[in-house]
Amino acid sequence: MPRRPERRRRPAYLEEASRTGFLGHANEGRVDMPATIKLGDTGDDVKRLQRVFARMKVLGPDAVDGVFGQPTDQAVRDFQQSEGLLVDGIVGPVTWSHLPPYREASPALQTGSLGPVVAMLQGVLKTGFGYSGAIDGIFGPLTTDVVRQYQASSGLPASGAVDERTWMAPAGAAGATLESLSELVP
Repeated sequence: MPRRPERRRRPAYLEEASRTGFLGHANEGRVDMPATIKLGDTGDDVKRLQRVFARMKVLGPDAVDGVFGQPTDQAVRDFQQSEGLLVDGIVGPVTWSHLPPYREASPALQTGSLGPVVAMLQGVLKTGFGYSGAIDGIFGPLTTDVVRQYQASSGLPASGAVDERTWMAPAGAAGATLESLSELVP
């Protein structure tokens, strides 16, 4: 009986990226790498890069604006230098492959939001941020008020809605953020 040719397996990092949606977009088992980007570019891939650097504490949350300006360029060049890569400020396949796995932005939450992410946020807010309500996954008036207080004390606009800047604002020792304390990112 003739032997079937062995099917070549994709590298583990591509399997993981496809399965989790990290670093690119899962697309029927294929991973589309983000675009090559550089100083002056704008868009979602720039925001993805900035979000990675914000989570690494290289850029602040305010820098996640989708505009590849001087701060992003310097962060890229410093990263390339630290990784022993060609320092050109261009984020192409080689630089993307050296960055930590990408995670999408944590979800925006506001009054009326429901679910486990709200419950995780409430659990964090209960551990020293003044939340005294139930951990019920319902983003109600009490959650809104505590988020407003947190935003005001963090120097953010006190909207009561949890946006990207709120998730990434410093929330304590060792560079913790609401996002990391809620275990939404590793």
